[in-house]
Order: sequence, then C-alpha cells, then structure tokens
Amino acid sequence: MTSTIQQTIDELRDALTKYIEATYHIGHPAMVRQRRRLLEEPGGIFQFPYLESTPRYVSGERYENMSGIPRAAREALTLLAEQTLGKPLLFNPPYSHQADAIQEALRNKKNLMVMTGTGSGKTEAFLLPILGKLAIEARDHSGNFVKFSALRAIILYPMNALVNDQLGRLRLLFGDSRVVSMFEKWAGRPARFARYTSRTPYAGVRSPKKDSSRLSSVGDFYADIEQAARRHAAGRPHIAKEDARGSQLPEKLRRRGKWPAKESISAWFGQPHSQWRDRNGDYRRGVLRAHDAELLTRHEVQTNPPDLLITNYSMLEYMMMRPIERSIFDKTKAWLEACPDERILVVLDEAHLYRGAQGAEVGLLLRRLRERLGVPSERFQVICATASFSPEGQQTADQFGAQLTGVSAEAFVSIVGKLATREPAAHGTESDVSALCKVNLGTFYAADTGEQALAIEPFLRYRNEPLLEDIGKALFGALEAFAPFNQLVNETMKAAIAPSELGARVFPGIEPTRADAAVGTLLALGSRARLAAHEPSLLPCRIHSFFRGLPGLWVCMDPNCLELEKDERGGPGGKLYAQPYERCACGAPVLQYFTCRHCGTSYARAYTDNVSDPRFTWANPGERLQTDAGFFEAHHPLDILLEAPSRKGAAPQITISGQDC
Repeated sequence: MTSTIQQTIDELRDALTKYIEATYHIGHPAMVRQRRRLLEEPGGIFQFPYLESTPRYVSGERYENMSGIPRAAREALTLLAEQTLGKPLLFNPPYSHQADAIQEALRNKKNLMVMTGTGSGKTEAFLLPILGKLAIEARDHSGNFVKFSALRAIILYPMNALVNDQLGRLRLLFGDSRVVSMFEKWAGRPARFARYTSRTPYAGVRSPKKDSSRLSSVGDFYADIEQAARRHAAGRPHIAKEDARGSQLPEKLRRRGKWPAKESISAWFGQPHSQWRDRNGDYRRGVLRAHDAELLTRHEVQTNPPDLLITNYSMLEYMMMRPIERSIFDKTKAWLEACPDERILVVLDEAHLYRGAQGAEVGLLLRRLRERLGVPSERFQVICATASFSPEGQQTADQFGAQLTGVSAEAFVSIVGKLATREPAAHGTESDVSALCKVNLGTFYAADTGEQALAIEPFLRYRNEPLLEDIGKALFGALEAFAPFNQLVNETMKAAIAPSELGARVFPGIEPTRADAAVGTLLALGSRARLAAHEPSLLPCRIHSFFRGLPGLWVCMDPNCLELEKDERGGPGGKLYAQPYERCACGAPVLQYFTCRHCGTSYARAYTDNVSDPRFTWANPGERLQTDAGFFEAHHPLDILLEAPSRKGAAPQITISGQDC
C-alpha cells in the first residue's frame, strides 16, 4: 500500500504515462526519450496536486435566541430543529453566516450578497430566509396566504442542471411532513413550490389527449411504485415479488429528494384509463390536491402559482412573454397590490456567472420583472449567492449586486463565512519534526493493528499519550492540541495548497526534505485520528489531482536542432513540443508530429494547396474564403515521412490519412 499522497499521485501519473507510451507507439529511441521528458513535465498530462481540508465555520446564534426576527420565523426554525420530532431538519445553532442572513433578510429587510465557500451551507443562507418569510405570512396573515396564490419567492439558476439539483433540497425541506403540518396548522394549506423548466410537463394548452401521453411517465413510475408499496404494507398474501422488492423504494427516494412532495402520487394521477375531466369539463386528474407541497406540471403552476418557484433565467424570460403564463404574474401582482407590506424575494444563486453580456441580459430581465409586477425596488428583495467572490471585495460585490438587480448598493449587506480555525496553532519545531519522522509509514499502513501501534508508539510517547487499543482514539488525543497539526489544518482550510508547499508553511526553517516528510506523516495520522469509527477524522480533506490525455505533439523539422543536446541530434526530427509553435527556437518550422500505428515510423503533417506538386507548405490548413476573385479552398494535408519505415516490405510512402505506412 502506498504511504503518502505524493506517492499515490506518482503512481497514477506513472500508470497514465505507461498507457500513453503503450498505445501511441514511437519507433525511434531518441523520439521516445523526448516524449518521456514531456510526459514527466508539469502541464503536459498532469499538474501538481492540491490539498484542501474541509472548512469548518463558526456557529451563530441559536434560533430560539434570535429575538430580532419576527416570532413566526423564530418559531418555525426552532420547531424544525427540535430533536423530539425525529431527525431534525435544521442544525441548531446554524453557522454564523446563516444566522446573519436570517437576521438581515427578515429583521432588517436587507438585500444580501452571500459570499461563502463550497460546502459552507450557502444554500441554507437563502432557503432559511425564504422559509421564515413564508412562515411569517402564513402565521400572521393567514387569510392573505390562503386567498392569494402567488410567487412569493423565485430562485434563479443559470442552467437546468443546477435547478434539478436544488429541487431535491426543496423537497427535503418544504416537502417534509413536519413543514407541511406546520403551515397547515397556521394557514390551512402547505407552502407550495415548483420547478418550472423545459423538464416540467408540459408546454402548450392542456388537453386530455396530451395528458394521456405526456403524463404517462408519472403513472408508469411513481404511481405504480406507490401502489406496489401500499399492497406490500397491506400484507396481502398474493403480493407479487416485484411489490416486495419495491415496497421500500418510495421512502428511499424520498430521503434523497427524488420523490415528488405530494400527499399521494397515485391519487393525484388517478386510475389509469379513467377520464381526465368530469361531466362539467373540469379536470379531476392531475390537479393540485389540498395537502400537496409540490406542483408537478406547468398547468398546476399556471392555475395556482406556487409560493416558491425555481427556474432558470431563460425560462423566466419566456414565461414573461408567453400569454399562457400570464396568469402567474397577474396573480402575483394582485397579491402585491392587496398586501402592501409584502415583498417578492428573488434569489440569484451562482451570481458570479452573471457577467458581461449574460449579466446584462439577466439585469434587464429582473428590471422587466419588477415592472411587470408593478413594484418599486423597495419591494423587490434580492439575495445573491456565490462561492467565487473574495470576502475582501465586499464593497465591489455590493456594487455588482446593485448593478445586476437594479436596487441600491446601500440596501445590500455582505454575508461572509467565518472559519472556525483550530487552536492552539503554531509552526513546528525541530523536535516536532524528529518525532514525526520516527513514524514508519510503511508499518503504519500495514494490515496488522499490532504493527500499526508499534509505528505510532514513538510519536504517542513524544505527546505523552497512552497507546490505546483504539488507534484512532489514541491519535485523536495526540493531535487534537498539537500546534503544528492545527497549523496544517488552518492553512488548508483557507485555500487549497500544493503538498510541496506545506512543509515550508508548517515547519519553516527546517530542512525541506525532513519538513515534507513530517507533513506527510501528519496527513497520514490526522486522517486516521477520530474518537469513534462513525465520526469524521481530525483532518477531513480532499486532494485535487489533475490529469489529462496528451493533446498532441509537434516537432521541429531540423534533425540537427540546436535546442537538443549533441547526442540527441540526427534523429527523425528536432525538438518535440507539447503544444503548437510556428517556429522552433532554433529557427526551423514546427509541424504536428505523428507516427505509424503499426511500426512507429515518424512523420509530420503539413498543408499545401497542391498535393501533386507541393511547392509551398504551411503548418495549418487555413479556411475556405470567398473573395471577388472566387472561392479559395482550405489547404490539403500532406504527410512528410521523417525516417525510413522500419518494417520490411513497407511501402516507400504513407497514405494521406497518416495512419499506416
């Protein structure tokens, strides 16, 4: 088993190198050596790896102590974080940036620019304010919440893949039975949400004929599975094996956010082959039911606009132009006119993508939306979220948000995550390095726990920690307050760092080879250190390692290229390059390099306007041009043999395809 991260990376790189050399055969030894050097250089088929430990964030105020936010929001958040109702939906206390987002959005009515890293709970920083906003209206103004179906909040994404990913989060939160019951207790109906993209069935005017074909997948999958699960739960003696296997599937999909948040899919879909409409012409299948939290079809959304809509900006633009979706905005406008204290909330996740022409398009779209709803900027609350803005540029970020959304920069508040660094943290000493270097990593990675214990015993003795039967627990005690280890964790929480740089950061002034070895030992021990098997280690981290195939080779056409060592000159070509160049540093032209797939004979590819009499050649084919004098065609490929074929009986020239001698 490999001992260190770097050794693992080296093994992967070596395997890729051997694959390329075995698959793309080169016959001449000098060219083989040149390619091997290119494969071993960073930037060719690999880049140096980076280490990033999972960031931890400072906790904020508990929900029940947030006295500044309205009581309904505080009550809702506290209820959903209680342990007595099973697994809590929310963590209590939240991270400080999540708590700040709740306070600023619900108490101070501010627009937010949420700038926290990936994995920081950025999504909760806008979902919890949305939940609180809906809870306030449902509890304190339940009449309006029931009377008006309207878009109270919109989440915009730049692409459908992000919308689909977020839909699962909405199902797990707003589709949870505790959230549904809470809203029904206050207002008599759930808080409703819907995805509205090209994947939402279906476009156009609704008809029974279209329902039978476009909604059949819902019945064939969700409704059938639900009915099978019910038959299994009823304990019928004639239950089919398929029913038994699928009886737990709805619950498994529900836990992953893959099951629609409806009270009953089969009841919503109706009996197969039954009429979609009743005698009065009203639809009785595929219509919103009283306890449904999610709207599945476009027609449900058009009839009863959800409280929360998740879509992409292109679809929102189409919705504002098409007459069939006019009712959505008309009903939202009616709600805003009847409730002057209410504001519509718009979330722009991945806001850093809205720059340039795309940013201008989205900015104008939001202004059109505000005009369509007839509300000033004061009633248009915005939350921008991104993991790509630097917290140091808060003022610039606020200005960006204001320019994008059309609201004042003064109304924006920056929300930044605060890292919970480990303490005590300090640079390591020579004695620390000596103790770490005494750990035999080869023995530490052995399968036998006795050998593992012997490997770490010197370090445990240095840290005055007993050797326990549980090695992970013993290492936890030794590393938890070990200052160099905490320094390592803090450095890699702030940014991804190349392992080759960690030695100088954690053990400055120590001989580099020994410092790197000590860091490698810290990484190995920290990844194993934990109080219990089900808990995370003291160093939860990930390695960013970059590999790719060889994009191509280019060769200097002078076999005596001055860029080569004397003993390498005289081969089929000059210096090899991993990217195209017009000319080599020696002055000779550079062409793309190929070899025969069978014997490895070298040749280069040029381009000419006359294959039968190539008086002039170029490195690129050019393009087909039309001028007053007529059409000028692109040049044709011309393969130039650089050495005699090594295979006996081979043809003296190669085909234009450049694949065989």
